[in-house]
Amino acid sequence: MKNEISYEDILMNRLSITRALERARTLIPNVYLPLILASTLVLSACLLPGCADEGSPSSTSTVSSGSTATGATTVQSVPPSAPSAPSAPAPPPVAAPTSTGSSCSGTTGPLSLKVNAVRGAGISPFLVFFDATGTTDTSVTGNTTAFQNVSYTWNFGDTGASGTDTWAYGSNAGHNSKNTASGGVAAHLYVTPGTDTAYVVTVTATDGTNTASCQVPVTAYDPSGANGFPSTATTCVSSSGTPVAGSGGCPAGAAVLQQSSAASAWSSNGGSNKRVLFQCGDTFSGGINVAVGTTKSTIGAYGSCENTSSGRPILTNTGSGNAICIDTGGSTYSQDIRVADIDFEGSGTGNNAVSTCGGGASSGVAYWVNQLTLYNLYSNGLKTSYYTNNSSQSGIIQSVMTGMGSIEGVYWNYAENNCVNGSAAYNCGGTPSYVNVNYNAMLGNSFNGQGATGNTWETVRVSACRLCVFENNLFENGESPQGGATLKIHSGDTFNSSNGANAWLGQYTEYVEISDNVFTGTSGYAVEIAPQNSQYDERIRDVVFERNIVSAYAQVVVSGQNMSIRDNVFNQTVHSPIGLQTYRRAPTAPSPGTAWPTQYLEIYNNTCYGGTCIENSSEGGVDVAYNSTVQNNLCYTGTCVSFSSGTGNTVNNNTSNTALNPGWTNGSGQLDLISDFKPTANYTGGISVPVWYDALGTPISSIWNLGAVQPSL
Repeated sequence: MKNEISYEDILMNRLSITRALERARTLIPNVYLPLILASTLVLSACLLPGCADEGSPSSTSTVSSGSTATGATTVQSVPPSAPSAPSAPAPPPVAAPTSTGSSCSGTTGPLSLKVNAVRGAGISPFLVFFDATGTTDTSVTGNTTAFQNVSYTWNFGDTGASGTDTWAYGSNAGHNSKNTASGGVAAHLYVTPGTDTAYVVTVTATDGTNTASCQVPVTAYDPSGANGFPSTATTCVSSSGTPVAGSGGCPAGAAVLQQSSAASAWSSNGGSNKRVLFQCGDTFSGGINVAVGTTKSTIGAYGSCENTSSGRPILTNTGSGNAICIDTGGSTYSQDIRVADIDFEGSGTGNNAVSTCGGGASSGVAYWVNQLTLYNLYSNGLKTSYYTNNSSQSGIIQSVMTGMGSIEGVYWNYAENNCVNGSAAYNCGGTPSYVNVNYNAMLGNSFNGQGATGNTWETVRVSACRLCVFENNLFENGESPQGGATLKIHSGDTFNSSNGANAWLGQYTEYVEISDNVFTGTSGYAVEIAPQNSQYDERIRDVVFERNIVSAYAQVVVSGQNMSIRDNVFNQTVHSPIGLQTYRRAPTAPSPGTAWPTQYLEIYNNTCYGGTCIENSSEGGVDVAYNSTVQNNLCYTGTCVSFSSGTGNTVNNNTSNTALNPGWTNGSGQLDLISDFKPTANYTGGISVPVWYDALGTPISSIWNLGAVQPSL
């Protein structure tokens, strides 16, 4: 059926032998693992990206005491030589579509700001991405990048409800404005007040000495206006009676229909250049299939529930299909599709709320969706919630998932990286051209993975992503104790990782901003930003992880290059013995090319409470991190930094005596907000680092203290 996930039986039943072996890898001597895994691959092919994931961290991990005294600079020298980094190729070409928005620039001294609005105009709710990754700064020296060490702040110019409200979730819930953001890539959702509305977006960049700024315009179209779905291009549907156009929120001139089947209503009235709105408070059976190649379309609600969390129309799904399927299994991609203001109910048996349907890439056909916006959705009682095979300029905004079954709850870009020509060879066998996974966002959501059992199911898993944003979300309860993370980001190579171990396709997961989130609850890991296991050659670089609260049962793990982990809080009093673990989880001898070592990490101004704050260890991977810097971290109780392995690492100006109480203000009384961790004592001794703001956005002018939140001075 078209409204079922492609390879659905595989998705729902992938308790593979390989994955079971990976979970048991701490119990099996490493010398035997290659033989066992080789036999496993003969017996059982890996049919989805993750069937051979790493298991949960060992409960008996040895933690060494390695806290470095404040002011003492230590350059480690074990082992005697660090691996060198391969040369970085230019960003890979990707399949159309390309950017259609405006650009701007500004230069001050060595700082040259370059910004692009990826779309210039679109129908409300309008998700638009902004890209400053073309920025250069000659004052950023060594092996770090401008994505890491230039600070970017965005003002989206949105004075409507979509800009004046604050985010309900995240590390600063109720305080962070929807109208602002940070990072080298950003995203914002514009909801118009009923008329076409122009906005001016301002971005400001600083390297601590130089500041540059510029502006780009964007326009959000009224969905009922001439640029949207005027007159009978909109259909209002009610299950309880016949709607009246121009009344009760149904737009004037709209077609009207009484129908209790959402699938029937869509099949007769939906499609390209069409909008179907379901009446607030009514209940409908699901099963909508958005046909392949559909362009410019909306599924939404009419009435008082629009843009609210109460009274949304209910789409039921109690079967094995999807409440809404976006068909991508053809020769053209679907694009410019919005699903908004819907409550999906599954009664514990339904499969999915919204999913793309189709494969990865084969025979020269690229299967993906472009400009898919999922806004203000509620998914309850479903095994899975929001899935895409490959997507670009797409995202989930202000939505909720209350639980999941024995499979990932949200699975974004599950088809991984793919060549447009279907090749599984490096650089696509010649001239590289990849299926588009550029620009994806998750903003202001609550994702709860409770209910999963029996495997390493993640609450949210992202299998490929370039130029992506994860901000102001709540991620909680990955499957535990098997090893499911609340958020897992990796960089799989071809659909189902079918090109085998140690084979890099040539595309990175890169330019990723992860900020202002909360990661909590039970999980095998709190967060994984790493290859899915130590057999596949997956490459990740240029990631900023900042202003997050990690209060989970396990640690954050990172494996890649040019990652900045700063201004976070690791509250380890819940359970986790480690806050942040760095290592290399990648093959020792990949093909093609040189091994991809974990290096050029910047770990600055984090706050830790309990356990070991930061550990560099090969446990869970194959090697440690090199050529990285750990400074200005504030720790209370436990061990501050254990970074005694790996060459080229600089570790200094961290808390030297973790018994000294920093006297956090704890305004909420629960240590729930990042502002609760503002210290009143024992925070001095920091050193100048490329962190220009603290976790509350307070500029750091001349004195770097320890920790994520600067004290009141």
